[in-house]
Amino acid sequence: RDKSKIRTWIRVCVQLLLFIVFGGQALEFHGNPVTDDILKLTILRQNIPKDYKIPVRYIPREEGGMCWVKLNVFYLEESLKDLSHKFGNISTNRKDISIIIQMLQGSRIKMGPLDPIMLDFQCHYRDERWATASYFDYVKDFLTETQQLKEFSDDCDPPPCPTPQLPTTTTATQLESIGEYKHHLYCYYHYFYYLIDFSFQVLERSLLSLLFIPLLAIIFLLVWKVLRSRRNMEDRDQTRVEDGLFAAAEGGAGPLDADVSET
Repeated sequence: RDKSKIRTWIRVCVQLLLFIVFGGQALEFHGNPVTDDILKLTILRQNIPKDYKIPVRYIPREEGGMCWVKLNVFYLEESLKDLSHKFGNISTNRKDISIIIQMLQGSRIKMGPLDPIMLDFQCHYRDERWATASYFDYVKDFLTETQQLKEFSDDCDPPPCPTPQLPTTTTATQLESIGEYKHHLYCYYHYFYYLIDFSFQVLERSLLSLLFIPLLAIIFLLVWKVLRSRRNMEDRDQTRVEDGLFAAAEGGAGPLDADVSET
């Protein structure tokens, strides 16, 4: 009996050693998917500029509840596809993004049809553009929760759709922007007002100048006629004077000839 117990303990120890050796090598060879994905996200986060804005359509966790993963998986996949198209075919960034997309597609297939629940929550989706750090933090949280969930809940009641409301209070920034808008509007109004007024003045002056042209022409014709008539009268007077002198000269020549003949 003692020998059998010893053999049993020996077998247990050997199996434990074999498991530690070969199991550790297997884990090291295959790697941890969660750690690999987080590493890829870290690399992508470093390769993309910090100020780059990535568009995403999503539902906040507090509104999605237990169905948050199912509600966001499709649009996150589409957002990553659009992001991958920004890189070349041989880019490592595109390859890493493609691996993450494949993981999301595999999880989406396990979730079943998503159209009914997405339609129920349609009014709660938001369209935003996030900076690189915020975007990949969201992707990291999403992948972590997706891999931790064994079952994807379908029992979610959508909250009431938000009703559009007019803002009751305005912040200082909004007031400042409104004041600047009114100031610019006031300046544009006065600019166009003076421009239109100036245009009317120019047009009025041009019309008056056009009216002065025929008036000046009439005045010029009248002056020309007066001057011409005066000139004609002067010519007539001069002609009469010359005719009188010529007649007088002819009348005084007769007696002179008589005297000469008598002489």
